[in-house]
Amino acid sequence: MLTAATRTRVVVAAGIAGAAVWPLLPVHPPLVCPLRETTGIPCPLCGMTRACVAAARGDLAASVAYNPAGILVVIAALAVLIRPDLARRLLSPPVPLVAVGLALLWVWNVGFNPTFGRLLAG
Repeated sequence: MLTAATRTRVVVAAGIAGAAVWPLLPVHPPLVCPLRETTGIPCPLCGMTRACVAAARGDLAASVAYNPAGILVVIAALAVLIRPDLARRLLSPPVPLVAVGLALLWVWNVGFNPTFGRLLAG
């Protein structure tokens, strides 16, 4: 039977590997943001899949352009891969920190993200 730490490592490693091979897949499942689909306004996490894929492949500039939090997600995943006991702390940050982080990401996506800036301007 696998220990909790081993199960955590397997899940995290699979996520990182998935992000690394995502661009090589011939077909991508449709990932649609419900907020953007209904209102046209990107949510704080819009671009996160592309940001994590770019960070996992080492393209940090593209990752930041898609969503600055993508690099943080990949770093957190690598930290949990090395030390699975960090998962509980990383997955339960203080609520005010989460609220401020989401607000900053929303400002980025609506005001500065080159992908969505073009969509909102037109």
